[in-house]
Amino acid sequence: MLLTQLKRGAGFFRTIFYLPALAPPVAATIAFVYLLKPGTGPVNTFLARIGIEGPLWFNSPEWSKPSLVLLGLWGIGDLMIIFLAAVLGVPATLYEAAALDGANAWHRFRYVTLPTIQPVILFAAVTGVIYTLQYFDQAAVAGSIASGQAVTGGGISSSFGFPEGSTFTYPLWLYTVGFRYNALGYANAMAVALFAVALSVTVILLRRSKAFSGEEQ
Repeated sequence: MLLTQLKRGAGFFRTIFYLPALAPPVAATIAFVYLLKPGTGPVNTFLARIGIEGPLWFNSPEWSKPSLVLLGLWGIGDLMIIFLAAVLGVPATLYEAAALDGANAWHRFRYVTLPTIQPVILFAAVTGVIYTLQYFDQAAVAGSIASGQAVTGGGISSSFGFPEGSTFTYPLWLYTVGFRYNALGYANAMAVALFAVALSVTVILLRRSKAFSGEEQ
């Protein structure tokens, strides 16, 4: 919404927000682990200069998940472009009609913008849930790099989930079961369960979306 309101520098900020999405997930994760490295990382070094003791980030069970969240937010350029196009596509006549009826900025956003871009919100929710359920690359690389141990043993790192299992996701467990313990049948069953959960959540989101829009189910 802010990007649609900017009169100067809009193209610059849109480019800045989108550029991180071009970085490969593995390269972006390695860079993030370096930036947030305790003691010598640029982020903690800057915080120390202003009198703030930086956390351990990927080396702390309490901060590893927030660190992954920051990494995810850093690369939302693709979704930003989709939402930006949706917001810019809202007919100006709807805003004008709402303003004539006395609607303030919040009312225009709540009753004009949100209902109009609802399909995009639904798309973002569904794809976001599916992506989260399949979260693998960033968690695997972050745990391996933060532990100081490179991936060994045919591509399976013993440091998956570092520190203390805090970055151990379901796809990581599936991968470990299938390729470290060679329990391919069990891993296949886990993959089917993952698909069932993703499908169930998608169906629930679609039904909730129809209920929210007032459509008949």
